Amino acid sequence: MKPNLSLLSRDEAEEIHSEALRVLGTVGVFFEDKSVEEIVVKAGGARKDGRVVLPESLVEDSLKTVPRRIRLYDREGNLVGVLGEGARIFDPGSAAIRILDYGSSEPRNPTLIDLKNLVTLVDALPGLRAQSTALVPSDVPVEVRDAVRLYVVLKYSTKPVVTGAFTVENLPLMVDMLASIREDYAEKPFAIFDVCPTPPLSWSTVTSRNLVDLARLNVPAELISMPGLGATSPVTIYGALVQHHAENLSGIVISQAVRPGAPIIYGGSPTMIHPYYGTASITSPEAVLISLGYRDVARLFDLPTHTYMALSDSKLVDYQAGAETTYTAVVAAMAGFDIVSGAGMLEYESVQSLEKLVLDSEAILVADRLARGFEKDNIALQVLGEGVLDKRGNFLALKHTRQNYRKEIYIPSIWDLEPRTKTKGVSLLEKAHAKVQEILAKHTPKGLEGDQLERLDNVLARLYELHNLKPVKSII
Repeated sequence: MKPNLSLLSRDEAEEIHSEALRVLGTVGVFFEDKSVEEIVVKAGGARKDGRVVLPESLVEDSLKTVPRRIRLYDREGNLVGVLGEGARIFDPGSAAIRILDYGSSEPRNPTLIDLKNLVTLVDALPGLRAQSTALVPSDVPVEVRDAVRLYVVLKYSTKPVVTGAFTVENLPLMVDMLASIREDYAEKPFAIFDVCPTPPLSWSTVTSRNLVDLARLNVPAELISMPGLGATSPVTIYGALVQHHAENLSGIVISQAVRPGAPIIYGGSPTMIHPYYGTASITSPEAVLISLGYRDVARLFDLPTHTYMALSDSKLVDYQAGAETTYTAVVAAMAGFDIVSGAGMLEYESVQSLEKLVLDSEAILVADRLARGFEKDNIALQVLGEGVLDKRGNFLALKHTRQNYRKEIYIPSIWDLEPRTKTKGVSLLEKAHAKVQEILAKHTPKGLEGDQLERLDNVLARLYELHNLKPVKSII
C-alpha cells in the first residue's frame, strides 16, 4: 500500500509527446557544434534554416533502444538501486559556486577543503544515498575544476556520484578516473554525468560533445532540460512541458545515434523566472508541476527519471528553506523519481550549506518513509484482541510492538520531538551544526589506497599536463 503521486493521465501524457514530436519536426533543434549536427543528420535529421528538424520516425526509433533500467553501484561494486523502478536516490545539488558558513549571512567561495568536508559529511548521512560534485573549488585552476571535483569524491567516498564536465577535453579524463578505480565502470556504473540542453531547443558545443562521448563510452548520461517559464520557455506550464520533453527527446536522439542502447536518465531542472527580479525559482509551484508532468511523460516509455528537488531558493537556512526543501522532497519521493538532486542547496542552485545537508537528510528520510507506505498486517484482529482484552490497552507491552516498531516507525534523529524539559533552548540549526562538527571529527570515509589511488593520481597528473599546468602527483 504505497502512495503514487501522478499529475497527467496517459492520454494527457501522450498529447504532450505528440506536441513535442511536432515541435521537433517543424521548429527543430540548433547545434552549436557541427560535428554533433552531422551525427544527427546522418541518423535521419534534416537541415532547415540553420537548425535540424527531427522526423517522428527518428525520435520513435531512438526511444526503442534506450535502456529501461540502469543498475547503479557504489565505488566498491555493491548495488545501490535500480533506476527505472522509482529508486528515490537523493544526492546533493551540484556545482555550487559558493558555500554558506554556519553563523554567516553571506556565502563565500569554496575551497578544496570545503569540498572534502562536504564529501565526508555526505558519506555519513543516511538520507543521501549518492554523492555529487557539489562544490566548485576556487583554489584550483579553472581549467581543471570540473575533474578535480570528481577526484575528491572518488578518493573520499564509496557512494555513487552525480557529476558533469565543464569542458569537452576533460570528460574523457574524468571517465579515465572511473576506470582507474574499476575497469567495469560501464557494466557496473557508479557515476552519472549531467548534460544540459540550452533552452530553448539548442545544444552548446560542450554539452552536446559531452553527450556524444558519454554515449561512446557507455556511461550513464542524465539529461537536464531547464525551461524557464516566461524567459527561456513559454510562460504556460503546458508549453514549458512540451519544450522540456522535446529537448530531452533531442538528447535521446543524439545518444542513440552514437550508440544504440547508451544509458540515459530523463531529467530536468525547470524554473519560474521572477517577473520583477529575473531570479530563477526552482521550488515554485509551477516548476514542481512541470517536474510532475514530465515524470508522467517519461512513464510512457518506462524511462529512468531525475529531478531537482529537496532544495531551497532562500538565501539562509530558515523557515522558507525548510518548507521548500521538505515539500519538494515529499513530492519527489511520492512521485517515484529515481535520482533527486538538490540537497544542501540555497539561492537558486548556487550555494551549498553543510548544516542544511544534515537537515535535508532528515527531511528526505521523512519523505522516503511516506513514499514507502505500509503493508497489510494479517494479525491485526489478534493484536487488537490481545492489546485490549489482555493488556488493558497497553500495546507497548505486546511482542508484536517490539517486533515491528523499528521497521514501521521512523523517528528523526535531530528534530525537536523531546519534552520541553529536555530541549534546553537549542535550535534545530544549532543541532545541525553540532552534527556537522561531530561527523567531521569522528567519521572516517573509506578512502582509496594502493594501486587504485596510484592510478587515480596518475590520471590527475595527466589532467594537469593536458592544460600545461604545474605538474601534481596528488592533491588534498
